[in-house]
Amino acid sequence: MEFFDNAVHYGPNDAGVSTLSISLVVIGILLGAWLFGAAYELLINFIKNKNNN
Repeated sequence: MEFFDNAVHYGPNDAGVSTLSISLVVIGILLGAWLFGAAYELLINFIKNKNNN
């Protein structure tokens, strides 16, 4: 039985992965994390202001 070497038979483009799609996923994750942090900060500030009044 022959050994199946994935590096020889498959490459990153076999799954349709391109530099653009990888970049868009990374940017999307960063923006999602930033939006989550911004929403969390707004919620905390709203709660603090509500408790102070």
